[in-house]
Amino acid sequence: KVNMADVVDMLADSNPAMHRPGDAGKVFQLDKAELKELFPAGIAGAWHLLLFGTRSRMPQHLRRADDWWNLCLKDTPGMVIRQEASHIMSALSCAARENTLKGEPSVDTPGFLIDGAPGTGKSAVLNHVAHWAMKTGEWIVVWVPHASDLVTGKGMFAREHLDEEAQRGEIIVQPSYAVKLLSEMVKMNRDKLSQVMVEDEGERVSITDAVAALEDLLLLPREAKAMSVLEKVIAALKEQTQFPVLVAVDEINALHGTSLYRDLDMKHVPAQNVKMAKLLGAFLDAGYKRGVVVGAATRQGLFANVKLPQFKAKPIQLRGFTLGEVETYTTYMYKVKDFFTPPSRELSEYLVFCTAGRPLDVEKACAHEIFNLGQRTFPKFVKKTQFFKQGGYDDDLITDPAIPDLRW
Repeated sequence: KVNMADVVDMLADSNPAMHRPGDAGKVFQLDKAELKELFPAGIAGAWHLLLFGTRSRMPQHLRRADDWWNLCLKDTPGMVIRQEASHIMSALSCAARENTLKGEPSVDTPGFLIDGAPGTGKSAVLNHVAHWAMKTGEWIVVWVPHASDLVTGKGMFAREHLDEEAQRGEIIVQPSYAVKLLSEMVKMNRDKLSQVMVEDEGERVSITDAVAALEDLLLLPREAKAMSVLEKVIAALKEQTQFPVLVAVDEINALHGTSLYRDLDMKHVPAQNVKMAKLLGAFLDAGYKRGVVVGAATRQGLFANVKLPQFKAKPIQLRGFTLGEVETYTTYMYKVKDFFTPPSRELSEYLVFCTAGRPLDVEKACAHEIFNLGQRTFPKFVKKTQFFKQGGYDDDLITDPAIPDLRW
């Protein structure tokens, strides 16, 4: 059992709505059940894997060698409050109230873009900001945790044509994605969306009623109508000023490159010709009267080198953990029994040196108990690990002769 008195000095409030700039560098605990309820689409980036594992559990012999997260799912997860996340939340808090005393709420900035090297925690910052917005109870949150799925050819789609005579299928429409996004948006913001009106078949109805009517349709009419309903909902959110709107998009740069869809001439379709990508990837031209777009770039895989959308203010460049943040985080994990190597200054310096402070690499090193990759040093098998010249395996915990004794 975890004695929380041991870690209280390094903890911030578990409710992100209570976080303040002075909390930067502290750890706040995550409630996995609450995250599932708040974010039905899942959370962005590697944090989804660290908390919940892969979306489909593969048989052991079919798993990739780097699926280490499935073996170390966290029971008491915590997230370091990054200074950049604190700055964004402070700015959004001010933006939500701008001109409200005059009765003319508006937001002058289109939003914020987050960039940085792979594994520095861009998606984690976006998760924190979206979590904060949900817990404040003030914001309508449009949550897109895996934007690259919109341009990689997954799922059912239909074609429209730039030239109706040539009919080369250059426009991609994704009705199933549109229905899914609308349903998740209503689950996340039901009370507020019930007060925002939209035009539906000549009548003014609430967004919740329009989405419910769409979901009640049979498959073919539902798919025929889905994209137009989504466009009307986004247009209504842009025009309304009753609630501040946060459009949080991970992998936003993927929506500004080239998609994996092909037209009927077998040429790759630009991402901006994918209707949902154009709708959700807008930044300077987003046009929300009282809303902002917060987008995080992906710097891995197919879209690693795709530029961010055009911007005026320079994107926030995210760095890795500082030495102090690594010390705090490893101490927290040790206290809650997610990590079994005793924390020390030497350990923290080693981690910063080996990982350049990248949070994902820090997580991976700690999950493997620093560097014993493939040596079954997970908590299921051992309670003490080898680090530098200390420790080794406890003889009474090792019963499998196939596991080598790695004592120095």
